Amino acid sequence: PNAPAEAEQMAATEQYVLSITENGYGKRTSAYEYRVTGRGGQGIINIEASDRNGQVIASAPVEEDHHIMLVTDTGRLIRTPVHDIRIAGRNTQGVTLFDVEPNERVVSVAWLSEQGEGNGEDADETTIDDTVDDTVENSVVDTTENTGEDSD
Repeated sequence: PNAPAEAEQMAATEQYVLSITENGYGKRTSAYEYRVTGRGGQGIINIEASDRNGQVIASAPVEEDHHIMLVTDTGRLIRTPVHDIRIAGRNTQGVTLFDVEPNERVVSVAWLSEQGEGNGEDADETTIDDTVDDTVENSVVDTTENTGEDSD
């Protein structure tokens, strides 16, 4: 009789790790699938690295109510809710999160935790990789400075 209630309670406390690759693929995996290793451990597989996926650019714990924002090296971005990302095992390739062009890569990921209502102006924002964000931000500033002048 208590099985549905227990299942709901376990689902509410479930923790997930979100992994995203440079070619726009990603997945959520239960944190319980990652074993604890000692100092001599050689690590465990997080997401299948392949030519399709490219390198992993971010892995972070996420919650159902979070949103993520992916930014490419060409300046395109997409925002998507975490609850829409499929849950998959550790040793899988993941699903398409951002359909990038052939010579385009995802270079930065930020996750947004909705604190307020409406358009998200009151949201907490945390960046996974500040170094890459600074690079993207500086390139945007440089482009803006050059557009106001004639190049002749």
